[in-house]
Amino acid sequence: MQLGGRGLRLGLLTLSLTTCVVGQDGFEPLFDGRSLEGWVVKGNPAGWQVSGGVIRSEGQTGGDWLRSAQEYGDFILRVEWRVSPNGNSGVFIRAAESGNPWETGYEVQISSEPRDDLHCTGSLYGYVPVDPRPDESPNVWHTFEIHARGSLIAVYSDGLQCVNVDQSQVKGIETKPLRGYIGLQDSHSPEGNYIEYRKIEIKELG
Repeated sequence: MQLGGRGLRLGLLTLSLTTCVVGQDGFEPLFDGRSLEGWVVKGNPAGWQVSGGVIRSEGQTGGDWLRSAQEYGDFILRVEWRVSPNGNSGVFIRAAESGNPWETGYEVQISSEPRDDLHCTGSLYGYVPVDPRPDESPNVWHTFEIHARGSLIAVYSDGLQCVNVDQSQVKGIETKPLRGYIGLQDSHSPEGNYIEYRKIEIKELG
């Protein structure tokens, strides 16, 4: 499903979802830096490696995606990631147990390929475009901070707010679930490409 590029911004609201969190108070790690404990592999386990505090997936190894052990509703999620040139991956939020996670929930896209604003890094892939467009440099560590509170979703990439939406005001996503799994997509790209993740942490919001 694709909802027209920049025209979708008419449905976006300027919202203040939450103030910046100072320090690490209230954040819990989702990755222990040593293993995939706490994650469910939704593909070939051999498609994922953990070394030196980093989760890595190589292109065409069939890792599919990693799913968190539990569902989350309202939260702030922080993820550090690095992708190869021509790489493609993403972070899933509020995804279901089965079905495509980028359809049952949202995929916060990671890409170093030339793509439009609806499918580039930081977008809610295929649903909400970025504005402005964040840095997409390959082979460099970047940070996502994703805020979800009720129908309000904001995405910060390297500190730049690139998505700010109230899904209840946008036709086609107004009924998307407000609770689901966190997920990490594999290297959704040809052989020779990679995606890496590190320092994954979440703060549930009351």
